[in-house]
Amino acid sequence: MKNLKSFPFERNRYFYGKLLSVEDFEAEQKYFNDKRRTINRFLFGYGVVCGLGVVEVDDESISVERGLALDFAGREIVLDEPAVRKITELEGYGSEQDTDFYYLCLEYREEAAELMHNVTGNAGKNSSEYNKYKESYRLFVTQEEPEREMFTPSRLYEERKVVYQGQGIRICQVFPKFLEMGKDAILRVEIEHEGQQEISFEYDLDLSFLTSGEGNRVHISFQETEQGKDKKYKLEIPLKAANVLDVQAEASLVKDSFKLQVGGREYSDAKPCVSQAAISGLDSYDALQEQYYKTAMDYILGNTFQQGIYLAKIQVVRAGGVCLIERIEPLPFGQKVMHTEISAAMISRLVEDMKMLKQAKMQDAGSRKGVEGEMPLRTAEGEVVFEVGRVRQGEMLYSDEIVHGLGFGPVTIVLSYEEDNGNEGDSQIVFGDASLFHGQSGFSATLGAKLKPSEGTFEIGMKITKRGSAKQVRVHWTALRDEAKKPQLAKKKHIFIQPDNPNVFLGDSVVFTAVLEGFYDERLEWKVKDSNGGTIDKNGKYTAPETPGIYHITASSKAYPKVQASTFVVVRERVSEADGS
Repeated sequence: MKNLKSFPFERNRYFYGKLLSVEDFEAEQKYFNDKRRTINRFLFGYGVVCGLGVVEVDDESISVERGLALDFAGREIVLDEPAVRKITELEGYGSEQDTDFYYLCLEYREEAAELMHNVTGNAGKNSSEYNKYKESYRLFVTQEEPEREMFTPSRLYEERKVVYQGQGIRICQVFPKFLEMGKDAILRVEIEHEGQQEISFEYDLDLSFLTSGEGNRVHISFQETEQGKDKKYKLEIPLKAANVLDVQAEASLVKDSFKLQVGGREYSDAKPCVSQAAISGLDSYDALQEQYYKTAMDYILGNTFQQGIYLAKIQVVRAGGVCLIERIEPLPFGQKVMHTEISAAMISRLVEDMKMLKQAKMQDAGSRKGVEGEMPLRTAEGEVVFEVGRVRQGEMLYSDEIVHGLGFGPVTIVLSYEEDNGNEGDSQIVFGDASLFHGQSGFSATLGAKLKPSEGTFEIGMKITKRGSAKQVRVHWTALRDEAKKPQLAKKKHIFIQPDNPNVFLGDSVVFTAVLEGFYDERLEWKVKDSNGGTIDKNGKYTAPETPGIYHITASSKAYPKVQASTFVVVRERVSEADGS
């Protein structure tokens, strides 16, 4: 019963003259039972199929409603009528005063039934045997959580790690199991708090093949603001996967960084916690399918251990020798079987929701149009001062690159200038062709602007056409954008290499990762610029040469070769302790 296996399948072979024994009839039953249970377990899973809700009957009793479940070995557990039990009468109940909750569990059980006479007289003094097995169930309570990972839908696509548990507080870190290279991901921190004192905590995570912003460390903090008991919170931490194939990303709790404050007391005993995810070129859904078909057989056959189905978490309050029910939380570990009909309905609903969301976006875009159907005009303005005191006539001056602040894509730049003579009342601002006003001013120039739509910047050029006595000229600029022409995909392109300037020993290796921003084609070419400076493969794995030195590493975009980033690696000799290092 502790470890049930259905394989290998064996069935009777019948022939004339065969003597059928007890073992033959048992093999007949086992064959069909094992076939059915294998289909149950592999196709449908493990957990509640329907019903089995737990409701409070009175302050001391619960009722488990009628329903069906499949256990770890694919065996059916059926409650054909409600089961009413007092908490204190359930197996596993203890009278410890510090116990404030129990898990209610359900297990498969067989019971021998229908005692009858054994005609052979070989079964003992009373010559009796049970005629049948009655399939039944066992209800019990425990405070222990499942010892091993359970087969729940979320187990397929995310990994849950406990950071801290105690003081009525449970902090878990949940991370996707599969990441697509170069794409965004969300690390989720879930907090359960059963106490009444306010809590706060913080800790750091070291990231491997992941980035937060432009760094490889992220700080997580939480401050509770609500009052009361039994609260649940979620934090979402945005991360980005490295642009590297077939590596394992990690988010590791930094040692001694965890600090928990509960009612003025501090706790720092966090559990070692490392969240891992596989980075590949597949999206998460394709990666999940690929991994499932590879590993499901080994997982299911390796986990045919006896364990119950956790139907509910029951919060209790003790008053003297009485145990009173305070609250019931159904299926605390999400053990339920997803019907194919429900799955199809959910997919259909998801498609409909996506259609409605698209329509809502289109309607929202239409509602933001002006009275005449035009999108609003956005503007930005600024000024640049040119020093012209020592500039000759005909000479040209250029400004630094200016960020206009209206985003990427085409904008219109309007320019004007004035002599900065320190007297606002006498100043004149010139627009357009300044040569029309040569006779009226001691200084004149022509202006131009060069826009870089893909970077959201522009540059101002000024050619002196008449020198005059001006020392400074102030150029005013105004940027105009028609929102109807705003592009959606333009973005400045950057490549960031990590780690930066690492140190390695002769012949050792280090893996460089590149974080890309603004790219849709994320193919990279890695190079070692120095001859005999080591080698680097297509995934950024660098192997140092046998000669110490400082070597130049570059990563460039294959689609945009001019966009590249570089770093240096310091290759040192390994000095042994015997040499005095």
